[in-house]
Amino acid sequence: MVVARFTLVTGWAGRSITYESGQFALEGYGPLAVQDVLQYDQQGQIAWEYDGLREWVGQVAAAARSSPAAGGFPVQSSSSETRGPLLYGYAADAQYFEVNKLPSPPGIAVAGFSLAILGFIFPVLVWWWVGLALSWPGYTRAVREQLPTGLALAGLIINAVMTVSSVMFLLVVILLVATS
Repeated sequence: MVVARFTLVTGWAGRSITYESGQFALEGYGPLAVQDVLQYDQQGQIAWEYDGLREWVGQVAAAARSSPAAGGFPVQSSSSETRGPLLYGYAADAQYFEVNKLPSPPGIAVAGFSLAILGFIFPVLVWWWVGLALSWPGYTRAVREQLPTGLALAGLIINAVMTVSSVMFLLVVILLVATS
């Protein structure tokens, strides 16, 4: 029976969590502990298939705590699928770590920030203009997708300040040359 599905905030978006023969399992991965299912729910990573399943999984977890033989604990899969070594009772494969990785800012925001730093090393106005042009869409994408905005915002601020100050410097130089 399908219990829940992963939402778009994880690397497992759309994969289902099922419950068969007293064991929770993740589609394409294998057995899951009932505590993991509840943890995914607390982190907002899953959507329940229908109302009442969250409470039912909580009851299964309570039964598992009172009786270790009640199921819901990680079990090494007997399938021929190759898995990594067990790490705290869980198969340590790439998919397990994919769901637990930290989100990163959009690449375009990192590029915009990098150009801001490059502009300090080689002070050329073009670096800050291009950096500003890259930082703005990177920042808006990070906000829209609820990703970290730190680098994008830093790139946006640095590039904007340096662009304005560079343009002001150029205007002063042009006025000085024109008046002399």
